[in-house]
Amino acid sequence: MSFWVYFLLLAFGSAFGSFLNVVSLRFNPDEGGLLKDIYGRSHCPHCGRTLRWYELIPLVSFFIQLGKCRSCSAKLTLQYPIVELLSGAIFVLVPYNLLPAHPLLPAPYFFIFTWILVLLALLLMSIIDFHHRIIPDSINVFIAVIGLIFIVYKYFSGFQVKEISGGSFLGSYSLLFPFGGQFPLHHLIGLVFGFLFLGTLFVISGGRGMGFGDVKLAAALGLFMGWPDVGLALLLAFITGAILSLVLIFLRRKTIKDYVPFGPFIALGATLVFFFGHQILYLYFQFFDTLLPF
Repeated sequence: MSFWVYFLLLAFGSAFGSFLNVVSLRFNPDEGGLLKDIYGRSHCPHCGRTLRWYELIPLVSFFIQLGKCRSCSAKLTLQYPIVELLSGAIFVLVPYNLLPAHPLLPAPYFFIFTWILVLLALLLMSIIDFHHRIIPDSINVFIAVIGLIFIVYKYFSGFQVKEISGGSFLGSYSLLFPFGGQFPLHHLIGLVFGFLFLGTLFVISGGRGMGFGDVKLAAALGLFMGWPDVGLALLLAFITGAILSLVLIFLRRKTIKDYVPFGPFIALGATLVFFFGHQILYLYFQFFDTLLPF
């Protein structure tokens, strides 16, 4: 695709990120419902002034206003540009990743669309989990439904014949795992693995290390991504979560007893597998080949 197509995708994705900001910032866990309070004009969270259209241009308005409200000069949260930028990046990088790397996809634009939806859902989930320490069931259900549609489409499009690895982002490495690449069985195994693996940890920890929403999220992602992709995603979630927690403890921003939301790390693990799954396992096996040449 041309530069201008990617530029338009970035602009549209950033605008969608602005919508995600509205949904996440107006979400009330006590009332439930992600879209319940999204109606009404946007306003400054400090002085309450209704914002004009030129104050709502994704990315641009925040930096022109130097991150402050034009009326009361109160500082605005960095969440606005960060989420808009991440959403724009999703719209750009998903097609960039899928189109050249998977020429055998029967309908690449369908795969692009579904992965954009899932990554946007994970972005929204991460914001809400970070602020409220809760993962809405509606997001988990949404990912699971997308997973079911994904599987049905792949089945009737003859995808299992065209792609020996079953569409795994681990490529041929997926065949090293039991049932890896066996479409559609590996999707069902992914669901069961995600639920049982995190479910067991949830029971053992008594819910202190993670919530049951994390368990449901792992199951939904397992259905969508399949096995062994979801296994690597969860492993990366634990690794990145542990690294960040140790850094925060070292900087005295957190103590070992403080709660750190796990949902964003699951989202990060899934994203890393989507973009770098094959490369991660390649480097892993290269490392051990060098360490143990025999």
